[in-house]
Amino acid sequence: MLSDQSQNYFSFFNSIKYKYFQFFYGKRFDKFFELIKNGVLPRPNYALGILMAAHQAKELNYKKISVIELGCWNFEGLIDIENYIDDIKKFIDIDFNVYGFELGSGHIKEEIDPRNRLYELSGGDYTFVKKENLKKLKFSKLVLGDVKETVPKFLEEKHLDEAPLGFIIFDLGFYTSAKDALNLLKSKSNRYLPRTTIYSDNNYFVLENEADKLAFKEFNNEGGKTISPIGELAEQLSLSWKKWIFLGKRMFILSDLKHEKYNVNYDQKINKLINSKYSVTLK
Repeated sequence: MLSDQSQNYFSFFNSIKYKYFQFFYGKRFDKFFELIKNGVLPRPNYALGILMAAHQAKELNYKKISVIELGCWNFEGLIDIENYIDDIKKFIDIDFNVYGFELGSGHIKEEIDPRNRLYELSGGDYTFVKKENLKKLKFSKLVLGDVKETVPKFLEEKHLDEAPLGFIIFDLGFYTSAKDALNLLKSKSNRYLPRTTIYSDNNYFVLENEADKLAFKEFNNEGGKTISPIGELAEQLSLSWKKWIFLGKRMFILSDLKHEKYNVNYDQKINKLINSKYSVTLK
């Protein structure tokens, strides 16, 4: 079941379309993607990120992947992630581990770095209040505390060895928090899919020298893996639903050219479903 926040977002007709899909077409990849492309689902960016990861993983013969949400205020995003995983597992045979990294007390009050956009955000913002949502989580695992401390411990415990990271959501707000959390992406190649999907929620009126944008740029300057925009994703999807023009620009790929499976060829099914002329342009 979707979170209360997402159910409130649903229009009456879109909720009917989703129920219709679940009842009649629940095992159809293409029908689920239509709901994403047309903006029928709440948090379609989450659904797309999970679907992209699951499809790539299945094509490359992985049995299980991980999904991580960084910044889980009230855990409604995790509830929706679990819901979409239940949908996707009906037509893609793959298992998931889901982790939610959350401080619980909102933004760190001691952080005064100007790159944290303190002209808009404040320490203590987004404190966890909807405790009843904890009971709605079915299989997500919570990682509580400051990411500066929890990320290194998480990597030490080797969670990604059994289920490489397929999709990660950055919703931490502060530059300093994003910078610390990016250590999640600096481990050895077998802990990730060749192209791990990223969603960055902090883009609205964000400048290039602050927040996730700056943290991502500095990550790329270090060499190794690269966080890259996805060419024409926003523009192509926006032909079906106009809000994709900005949601699509918040999606990235962690590209690892040294990954042993990077050049393994597989069916680019999602690309074809986005653009029906895709296969023609390849000829």
